[in-house]
Amino acid sequence: MNSGFSKVSNLKVNRASKIAITLTSSTFFLYALGQAPIFKNIIAGAFSCSS
Repeated sequence: MNSGFSKVSNLKVNRASKIAITLTSSTFFLYALGQAPIFKNIIAGAFSCSS
């Protein structure tokens, strides 16, 4: 029974860490995109075209 509980808690931790890693990597990616002038121009052009 103890091993089953540790498996469940381990699964929850793995899932939470996966979500945290995904969030940090996506925010870093978006930040890097914002820093790159080429992507800034593309994004600005896309938004100006859509509006």
